[in-house]
Amino acid sequence: MNIGSRGDMAHSYAMQSRNAALKQDMQRLTLEISTGQVADIRTALAGNVAYLNDLDRSLTKLTGYELAGSEAQQFADGVQSALSRISDLNTTFRDTLIGATNTALGVNTESVQNTARDFLGQTVSTLNTQVSGRTLFAGTATDVHPIASTEDLLAGLSAAVAGAGSVDDILTAAQAWFDDPAGFGTDVYFGSDTPLAPVALSDTDAVEFELRANDPLFRDTLRNLALISIADDPALALSNTQKSELLQKTMITVFTNVDDITQLRGSIGTSEAHIEAVSVRNSSERSALEMARNNLLSVDPFEAATELEQVQFQLQSLYAITARSSQLSLVNYL
Repeated sequence: MNIGSRGDMAHSYAMQSRNAALKQDMQRLTLEISTGQVADIRTALAGNVAYLNDLDRSLTKLTGYELAGSEAQQFADGVQSALSRISDLNTTFRDTLIGATNTALGVNTESVQNTARDFLGQTVSTLNTQVSGRTLFAGTATDVHPIASTEDLLAGLSAAVAGAGSVDDILTAAQAWFDDPAGFGTDVYFGSDTPLAPVALSDTDAVEFELRANDPLFRDTLRNLALISIADDPALALSNTQKSELLQKTMITVFTNVDDITQLRGSIGTSEAHIEAVSVRNSSERSALEMARNNLLSVDPFEAATELEQVQFQLQSLYAITARSSQLSLVNYL
């Protein structure tokens, strides 16, 4: 008859090994119950992790697109808000000019000039708006204010129109200075001539922010307000009749400017809608990918809890056996 036997050291080692394995199983099952996912991914997928890696790459990419979309939305909202402010100023200024030209023109000229100077300062401040530390209308030079102070702008314009003999000459000289890269483009506009790069919202979608403070639309706005602001400049020596003529001819371009800004706001609104649509699509794609990943790695909580209970019972039994074994002795046996 064969009698199997195991030495004390071998028995002790076997008990320790079993104890360590049960504790490891308990830690694994506890982690899986708390997270709802398998702890050993490679084993659960039988070593085939290519699909999981592809899911993770797609989720990481979507995270980047979502961040870019959030920043683009914030930037677009800032641009829209600035355009709304400039539009309101232009509309109010238009109404002010209409009121002035429908009454005794010479009487209201000073009031219109004060309004123009005030609105000019507000327009300059709006064009220098920053969102999250980035200037909206400076192109790639997002760290600078694109438009000089109101005083510098008026000083440059006054020098450009000095010596003009008629209102038409003043308007022509002002237009030439605002269009001149060496005039307004150097003395007043400090932003970059390079627009911001398109912002990628997905693999196939992007949004562009090319609007800068030296855009013709903004130059027209500033010119209209600045011309009325300097109507009393002694260097121009305009008569009341000429001041009235300047108001009337400026009002024509103000009407056009108001309509152009409205159209531009519509274009920015389209960009805002596009950003939101892509963001919603990215969010839906993320949800689908996360669901696929969870289905791939999820554990059955009931099965995991049952297995954990079995492991706990086995560990308790092992402790009981170990305690009983430690009390065995030859004296007690005899």
